[in-house]
Amino acid sequence: MDVVDIQSLHRVPVAEVSSPAFELAPPRVLNPSTIPPHILDAMRPGWFTGAFPAGSVRLTKLFDVYVTMEGLVFTQDKKLVQQSITQHTPEECAQGLAQILQAEQAQTVQVVTPSSLLLRKRGEQNYGHWMVELLPKLWLAEEHLPLCSLVVPHLSGNFARVLRDSVALSTSFVALYHEMGVQDVAFFKELVVVDGLTNHGVYMSPLVFSRTDDMVARVPGAQARRLYLTRKNRARTIRNEDALITFLQEQGFLCLDPAELTLLEQIKLFKNAECIVGVMGAAMTNIMFCSKGTRVINLAPGNMPDTFFYFIAGLRGLDYYEIRGKLCAETESWDSPFEIERDHLAHVLSLGPQGNAV
Repeated sequence: MDVVDIQSLHRVPVAEVSSPAFELAPPRVLNPSTIPPHILDAMRPGWFTGAFPAGSVRLTKLFDVYVTMEGLVFTQDKKLVQQSITQHTPEECAQGLAQILQAEQAQTVQVVTPSSLLLRKRGEQNYGHWMVELLPKLWLAEEHLPLCSLVVPHLSGNFARVLRDSVALSTSFVALYHEMGVQDVAFFKELVVVDGLTNHGVYMSPLVFSRTDDMVARVPGAQARRLYLTRKNRARTIRNEDALITFLQEQGFLCLDPAELTLLEQIKLFKNAECIVGVMGAAMTNIMFCSKGTRVINLAPGNMPDTFFYFIAGLRGLDYYEIRGKLCAETESWDSPFEIERDHLAHVLSLGPQGNAV
């Protein structure tokens, strides 16, 4: 399979936006010894780069391209556009090409003529990926060109409502949505691609929060000051969570699962919070709505190679900690149950604004 750089294609450069430099200190982590060396190495570019130089975010209009899988873009002659690869495996890239060829043979390729903005990527079914890595592309594009259609993942239930509410709350765009599933293939006469905004796990531009404060300002805050976010009945749960919940409730925490809350309800809850404790996962994306200085304590298995929430917290000026726990079974999956000791949580809750880094 041929992979081509977007700069080598017939295209119209729409805009190049400067992304400011920034600095982030390494996270404060309790139990770093639970992190396997290869997992720490995977997180090292995010955690230990320190000074991130200024960069560029580019908006480019392409012509006559295919989109399939989770946002993979192929040229008319079936070459894969490098900038559309976002954590896709080589096997997924090959599958994308195969789907295009099959759809052509079956004559099921949908042709889209309105100028469209690509808002898809690997992991697009995740709330955090949408709010931090995809929606901000619309914010940038809206400032530089007229748009007719948004190419978005096909979603259902509450997340589908959250997607549309987030567009309505943060933009003036009256959207025509082109929803796509992972197996779908569409051919776009004009497709706008945004690259350089994020590189998942390695880099996150401050521009991803360019309209976050405006969104928060439009929603009244709740009175709750301390929140615990559970993942009960889903993957990556805490084995002794009931005991931790009892302890946290004694400390004045409201325990909840934001999965079925509307976007406005989530913003309302997090806006005035002073301390957030939660199991590492999509719901913790809501820390982006917290005020500067809010304490965030992220609970995670030692082998989970994630820097996403560290970047959010750092760029939003939050007081961020991680407590890493031991897995309850011999496994390499970070979606397995793990343990968090109550004393460790109590210790981090009692700390002042300064702590020890990894």
